[in-house]
Amino acid sequence: MALRLTQLRSFRSTRVLRAGGADDAKPRWTLPEGDYHKYTYQPSIPDKHFNIGHWNYAPITLWLRARRPAMERVIGDVWSTLKDTGSAVTSPITSTADAHLPGFGFKVLGVVGALLGYNFFVMYVTNRSEAWMFLEKLRLYAVGDALVNKGFFMSDAEDADTRAHDCAHDVERLNALWETALADATEARSFDRLCEHLAVDEHHLPAVKQPISWRFSMMPYGRDDPDAKTFGFAPVDTPGSGNTPLLDLGSTGDYIDRQDNKSNPIRKGRHMYTAAYLPPTK
Repeated sequence: MALRLTQLRSFRSTRVLRAGGADDAKPRWTLPEGDYHKYTYQPSIPDKHFNIGHWNYAPITLWLRARRPAMERVIGDVWSTLKDTGSAVTSPITSTADAHLPGFGFKVLGVVGALLGYNFFVMYVTNRSEAWMFLEKLRLYAVGDALVNKGFFMSDAEDADTRAHDCAHDVERLNALWETALADATEARSFDRLCEHLAVDEHHLPAVKQPISWRFSMMPYGRDDPDAKTFGFAPVDTPGSGNTPLLDLGSTGDYIDRQDNKSNPIRKGRHMYTAAYLPPTK
């Protein structure tokens, strides 16, 4: 009787389940072409897009993917080496500090003592090297002052004005010498007297300037100077004239030609109105 009841219960009908029943819940032997990622637990990039080029991939992408294992190995080894080296350096210091400076208060005193020792060390070095540094600065100043006196930093206009000024002085000096010599020779009625005034002293010869003076301003410089360009750039690769993140947005001026984008009252306080101060250097 029990066996017969068990057999009858094994064939009873179950109740209808109304949850689920969508297409994505049905098992299948193949992966559909559409909605590929819904049916797999693999990476989100298919193999056909991961291992070969794609129209929307930069060429560097595949290059980095091919070298990623080696890069991860190098980075991991470098990190482990740095970590082990840091541990080898800091472990003796930590153990010594714990042994000789127990407690937080003694450690604070140790840090303060280390700072005081560092300050004494810097003072010791500064006191014994300050004179040498001062002599070095004086030597550099002497070199710069000699170049200034030679006219190395004069502009083209200043060099032209200096040459015109020296030429005018030489003309005035020679005219005065000629008039004096001619008057003396005419009064003495002697040609030898004229030659005596016009004699050349080998030990006091006037300096004659070179036709070309080598100056700092003769160095080719500037964005638009053709002599400062060795190889040209394609227009597509040439950066914009105002694309610089170091000045304000909008009219950024021209740093190479030293054209400021601020008006004159603000220009004197340039470091107060910019995110990054650019010193006026060439």
